[in-house]
Amino acid sequence: MILIFELVCIATGHAATNSATIQTIATSFPDQAIRVFAHQSHLDELKADPVLVCNRNVTFQPVPISPHYMFRPHIVSFRRGLREFWTMLDGIRSVPAGEPCLIMLISATPTAIFAASLLARLMRRRIKVQVGLHGNLNDAFGWRTRNPLTRSIDLRAALTSRHGGRVRFLVLENAIRRALAEQASVPPDTIDVLPLPISQRESETAEPNTLTLPLRIGLVGQATEAKGITPFLGLAREFAATHPDAVRFHLVGNAPAGSDLTALAILGEPVPTLHIPRTEFVAKLRRLHYVCLLLQPSYYELSASGALLDAITWLRPIISTPMPIIKDLFDRFGDIGELCDDLPGMRAAISRLAVAPDPARYQRQVANLRRIRSSRTPQALAADYRSLIGAAFPNLLTQATACVHAR
Repeated sequence: MILIFELVCIATGHAATNSATIQTIATSFPDQAIRVFAHQSHLDELKADPVLVCNRNVTFQPVPISPHYMFRPHIVSFRRGLREFWTMLDGIRSVPAGEPCLIMLISATPTAIFAASLLARLMRRRIKVQVGLHGNLNDAFGWRTRNPLTRSIDLRAALTSRHGGRVRFLVLENAIRRALAEQASVPPDTIDVLPLPISQRESETAEPNTLTLPLRIGLVGQATEAKGITPFLGLAREFAATHPDAVRFHLVGNAPAGSDLTALAILGEPVPTLHIPRTEFVAKLRRLHYVCLLLQPSYYELSASGALLDAITWLRPIISTPMPIIKDLFDRFGDIGELCDDLPGMRAAISRLAVAPDPARYQRQVANLRRIRSSRTPQALAADYRSLIGAAFPNLLTQATACVHAR
């Protein structure tokens, strides 16, 4: 049996990507019962995806989420850790006696990692643990407390511990695996890679734009420094002066609370400070010709980009600096937009597009994005995931009796 625990996110947080990941796992192991444990508000979002609920081997179980340091998963909280331990223990006790199981932490705190590792060691049945790592990786390699007890179970400790071979980590790009192994001393033989799958529900309705002036270039997500909001606004101001009728800049997302909204006034429409509904987000994304990725290496060397995934899903070519996670895609799939050495190079590339747009090349870029999108559907990734689990935990799931639960 496969037990999937979301012990961090509530409501819409990571709902689209969690749904696609669960679909991938369900498709990989159609002979396994899969139980998803999450807060009721998150389960409501997951069950709103008709593609996910069509997987008859997936069932849902609401669980409480610890209120301690909510939305700050990197902080070590012993009270939260106890809640995570008991939630996972209750989940394991629901599995038929003697049946092996895979615990999949689709999001994780350091205490959840150690709790799952401890349960895998103590329980009589055979249990292995897979930990999905997202943007929280960046929190593992900054400041650490001097408290020796807290330090022994913080995120860096969780990542660098061997866990007796019971725990493996799942990252979303090969470039992230390389960075973890080279920069952070995480044992490379404990890290697996599976690209973040796209939402089938959204991709089925996604169509490319036709390249016409004015070009609409968007920064996708929150207006933060990690996403490059300051240089993006600088480009917007420059092109408003030099090419006012040829290029428009947009924010598809929101500004964090307390942002200076006067600086954002240069963009094509007012910028909200509250999280916008996914329907509004998608409507704004549809209007773009290009997604601008001015990602800061200090953050995105260890994190996949949701904006990049949206660009792939919605077939919007990108204008980007050469981050490893992006350069890898250009190397593998060819021309998917403008890969610029630096900010002056990006400025020059946008100027060329404004003066002489190339619809034929744009369509070739869209075709290459279609190839990436096809490679990242849950169906396409299912065989890779099954092979990954087979290599990581030999015979773990093949020993279990097929037990698919119909709802």
